[in-house]
Amino acid sequence: MAKNQLVLVYFGDEAAADAAVDSLKQWDKATKDIKLGAVGVLVKDDNGKVKTQKVGKRNTGIGAILGVIAAVLSGGITLLGGIIGGGAIGALFHKGLGISKEEMAEIDGYLNDGKAAVGVLVKPKEVEAVTAKLNELGGVAAASYEVSDKVVEEAVAAAEEEPVSEE
Repeated sequence: MAKNQLVLVYFGDEAAADAAVDSLKQWDKATKDIKLGAVGVLVKDDNGKVKTQKVGKRNTGIGAILGVIAAVLSGGITLLGGIIGGGAIGALFHKGLGISKEEMAEIDGYLNDGKAAVGVLVKPKEVEAVTAKLNELGGVAAASYEVSDKVVEEAVAAAEEEPVSEE
C-alpha cells in the first residue's frame, strides 16, 4: 500500500500561509523533481473553530485529511474514542491518520492567535524539499505524518458522507 506524507508547516497568519501556497504552486510548476499532491490551509475562525481551505485542483485528498483534523480540533471528534459527530470520520481518524493526542494539541496550539498551517500531501521522497521550501517562505515548526493511500481514499469517502467544516 503506497504511502503519502502530510507535511504541516505553520505561518504567522492566513495571509502569509496563502502567499506561501501561491509561491509553492509556482515552485511546483517550475521544478521537474517535485510534483506536489494536494495543498490546503488550516485556520481558526473568530470562535476558535478550525476551518480548512482547499487550494488548487488536486485538493480532494488534502481537503478530506485536513477536514478530519479540523473536526477533531473543533471538538467534532474526540481522541479518546467518543465521537460527537460523524461515525465514519471518527473511525477513520482512529484507524490510521497517525496523529497522536499530543500532536493534535500541538497543532491546535500553533493555530492560536490568528496563525495558520499549510498542509501538503506529498510522496516520502519530497518531504525534505517541500518542508525546506515552506520554511524558506516563512514557515516554522514543520511536522510530517505518514498517511496511506487507503486512509486518503477513506477520508474522501467519509467527507462525502459526513461533510466536515470547510471554507
